[in-house]
Amino acid sequence: MNLDRRSFLAGGVAASVASQLGCGQGSEAAPTLGDLGSARQDFPRNTNGVYMNHASQHPVRMQTARVMQQYADYLANECTRAGWYEASGEAKGFAGAYKNEVKELFAKLINAKPSEIAFCLSTTVGENIVVNGMGIQESGGNVVTNDLHYSSCLYNYKMRQERGLDVRIVKHKDWQLDPADFEGVINGDTKLVALTLVSNVNGLLAPVKEIADIAHRNGAYVYADIIQGCGAVPIDVQAMGIDFASCSTYKWLMGLRGFAYLYIKDDLQGTVVKPTEFGAGVGFNYQPWVENPDPTKGEILYNPKQKASQYEVGNVSSIGAVCQREALSFIHRAGVDAIQTHATPLTDFLQEEMPKIGYESITPKGNRSPIATFRVPDPKEAERRLNEAKIEVTLRFGNQMRVSVSVMNNQEDVEALVAALA
Repeated sequence: MNLDRRSFLAGGVAASVASQLGCGQGSEAAPTLGDLGSARQDFPRNTNGVYMNHASQHPVRMQTARVMQQYADYLANECTRAGWYEASGEAKGFAGAYKNEVKELFAKLINAKPSEIAFCLSTTVGENIVVNGMGIQESGGNVVTNDLHYSSCLYNYKMRQERGLDVRIVKHKDWQLDPADFEGVINGDTKLVALTLVSNVNGLLAPVKEIADIAHRNGAYVYADIIQGCGAVPIDVQAMGIDFASCSTYKWLMGLRGFAYLYIKDDLQGTVVKPTEFGAGVGFNYQPWVENPDPTKGEILYNPKQKASQYEVGNVSSIGAVCQREALSFIHRAGVDAIQTHATPLTDFLQEEMPKIGYESITPKGNRSPIATFRVPDPKEAERRLNEAKIEVTLRFGNQMRVSVSVMNNQEDVEALVAALA
């Protein structure tokens, strides 16, 4: 299905933003997950084969695409940056890209406060902000992570290790993480334990709470990369003992690349994690900038940013925020518990059936993430069969197949995968 401008207009793009979004207004009914007449038909990608590659990138909903087209139309026709200029309500809303509302929606999703949420460019950028702000190497401390942490994150720590940082990497055991292995390497000098909540390798839902308890007993803090879980599995940063977290929006948050969130617990802001980059505005208190300077104030005036916004430097994607307002509203209406409950039988089915046709699983049984990964006996033949059946999954690491499902998938999809490879 091609999303050309005519399709958008035929779909009601000229309607108001409020009626399209229904953000917090209950104007759009909760979706019926996996039902061809509801959530499934919201994703045009379904018309072009079976897509189970959401761990790489999640397609956007038709409704989200329409809102982004509206934003593009605003930029072309009504773009305004002057608060005093008379403009339509839609234009004023798009001018701010609803960023405050988006922070509220994301904070609610992970049981945080909006004041604990900053925007950044990517998950990896968020983790770098935390590590740089903690000054770990300068304090003589160490970082503990593991080999199921995202590879870009491990690259980050290996580069820091080359420059003298004490980095300790716990190895998985049969593709699982044992908290006891962390107990042996976390000590009083550990400043940060860096984890991935849901592994991009095999979908392992890590025992974050157990590891966080060990870290906190030793005075360390916990960072979690939550990109492969947020929007697909319930996340409660308080209950899980997560002090810092980051995630981009282009996976189960159904958004775009280049737009991400950073969570920093409120009582750690500016103290445990200090801002290392800065950007905002200043005022001038001397002529010719002002006619009557105030002698009680300095010549250049500024107000330091407060709360999590102190970690934001420069602009983030406005269209990314507009996209997230619609996508997060959908996720809240659906409910993350319901999204997880929908995905679990699909991955359970694959866990049961794929080994029968020679595809050994490296994902633990009973794991409740939307990802299941299997060893592939003949990668080239699997690639040929998947292409022929028009089924997209991830093939990588030489002999691994990662299958990642979402709200647009159903039982027919996973059965089609097994049939294509059998």
